[in-house]
Amino acid sequence: MMTVIEPPSVLSSPQRRSQVLLMFYLPGQSVTPEWLGNLTQVDEDTARQDIAETGREIQRYHRLTLASQADGSYRMEGAALDQRLCLLHGLRRGLRLCPHFVSHHFTPALKTQLKQQGIARTLYDDTNLQALVNRCSRALNRQFDCRDVHFLRLYLQYCLLQHHLGQSPTFTHEQQRWAQAAAEFSLAEEIVRHWQRRVAATPHAGEQLFLALLFMLLKTPDPIRDGHQHDRRLHLAISGLIHRFQNLAGRPFSDEQGLSDQLY
Repeated sequence: MMTVIEPPSVLSSPQRRSQVLLMFYLPGQSVTPEWLGNLTQVDEDTARQDIAETGREIQRYHRLTLASQADGSYRMEGAALDQRLCLLHGLRRGLRLCPHFVSHHFTPALKTQLKQQGIARTLYDDTNLQALVNRCSRALNRQFDCRDVHFLRLYLQYCLLQHHLGQSPTFTHEQQRWAQAAAEFSLAEEIVRHWQRRVAATPHAGEQLFLALLFMLLKTPDPIRDGHQHDRRLHLAISGLIHRFQNLAGRPFSDEQGLSDQLY
């Protein structure tokens, strides 16, 4: 009797885990080992291992868990803020490791969810999304590269869907004050107002705060050009840190300004 050998998956382990993670961000999608195995072209045991490794990774870095359900499926559990930050990193990695999957599976599924929720198409069609990203670029006086443009067009659709479903992140009072003081906050308010014209859900304060955080995380710090009050406070905090360290060590740094720029 001839032994049938299963051909290896054409995807690497990091590519499979990237796809596994993204599938947990599609509402209404039942994620099972069998279904993931068919998607990534591996057997169920390998799919279970991919789920376990993905679960360990997001628990370590994002305080999230992949909990097994009675029907054999898995569900992501954790705070909305942690889930969004996890997707921020996961989607950027997905665009790098498996762009075909993002374009031909994740993106259409996300748009289908937006359509099924009755959200106005003008908020998520490609032309208007590009115009929104261009508006963000002008407002922040930043030039987004092609990868960031692609990421923003997708990620803002996910935020729009979550906003419509009333699943916005929550922030502590200290985090709120910090985000509201950022230069990016006024742009975040503008985006939510734009959505609010066509989304029935009552705006949640956390949505504006999160969008401000999003653009802060995408920012490439420039210690010379950055001059917002938020940036100046950070410079002062870094300077104080360096001076305290020098006092404790009893000796100065040879290039204090260079160190300050690197820490910034």
